[in-house]
Amino acid sequence: MLQKKSLEVLADLCDRTAVDAFRRQHKIDPTRIRRMRYALFQQHREPDDALEYLSTPHADSARQAFRLSSLSLAERHDSALDHSSKFVLATSSGERLETVLMRSAARITACVSTQIGCRAGCSFCATARMGLRRHLAAAEIVDQVLVAGRCARSEGKRLRNIVFMGMGEPLHNEDNLHAAIDMLTHRDGCNFPLRRISVSTVGEPAAMIRLVDRFPGIQVAFSLHSARPELRARLVPWTRQVDWLELQAAVREIATRPLTFHHQGPIMIQHIMIAGINDSAEDADALIEYLDGIPCIVNLIPFNSIAPIQAWQPSSREHRDWFAKRLRAAGVYTTVRYSMGSDVSAACGQLVQ
Repeated sequence: MLQKKSLEVLADLCDRTAVDAFRRQHKIDPTRIRRMRYALFQQHREPDDALEYLSTPHADSARQAFRLSSLSLAERHDSALDHSSKFVLATSSGERLETVLMRSAARITACVSTQIGCRAGCSFCATARMGLRRHLAAAEIVDQVLVAGRCARSEGKRLRNIVFMGMGEPLHNEDNLHAAIDMLTHRDGCNFPLRRISVSTVGEPAAMIRLVDRFPGIQVAFSLHSARPELRARLVPWTRQVDWLELQAAVREIATRPLTFHHQGPIMIQHIMIAGINDSAEDADALIEYLDGIPCIVNLIPFNSIAPIQAWQPSSREHRDWFAKRLRAAGVYTTVRYSMGSDVSAACGQLVQ
């Protein structure tokens, strides 16, 4: 009982206010704190190693005063098909979540979760089948990045991008998302440029605008999946709570931000390609009409099989190319994506615990 109480009062190392208070209390040279933070958050060293930048007595005191990590590695699964790894991470209370490290020739990217489960209810997503269990705290979000960064460092590489496309709807955990982004981008934190951070959302208009207002230059990915309202309501049930025109207006407003913040890329429109469901000429034409006058990039993503839906299949590569050609002919910039980590259930829509 006493031990549980002690754990509850521990602050996290990513809590700048708590670390600064600790420094003042113990009269530690600020330079030592800066070196410790740089080692932990930017060099992605192990917490114990980073604390060695403090004097020995202060390092020992910090180990007693702070929780060195809010997550522990429970499992690791490496794809045999591509250069991706899935980390199953356990919280201090034993709950599990998943984070994916994706490696390509151009960059190494961490795909981060913001919730355990999700309440958006997307019919093609395994995470949605869990329902929403709880929001992740800001420290739990940041620690996923540190786990991924330490893995990259062990391979002599460096984490370059962060995408909030893991478990959960980021904008349903807005306060903790914002706090995590603050830490990830702060010079005393991970110091990531906003242009290398992407937030994926099923569409919460007011929260989308608040995100780009608070973090000018951040990248936004809007998971549309169908530009036909009745079909989208089936694919993303939560969208029934959102006014269709209000959502389109928010997308249009965000799409104009690159004109003001030149580091911000175009808004990305995500479209899962499910054979016979949302990949017809009618679907393509509806998408063209919806995006008329909205500068954006459409990403066509193959549906990744999940156990509860055996009948659904991904659109073939040939069909995705045909769909893309139709969009491009109408002037819509379109990319055809491939999924990474599908053999270890680490691809889009497959994360579940």
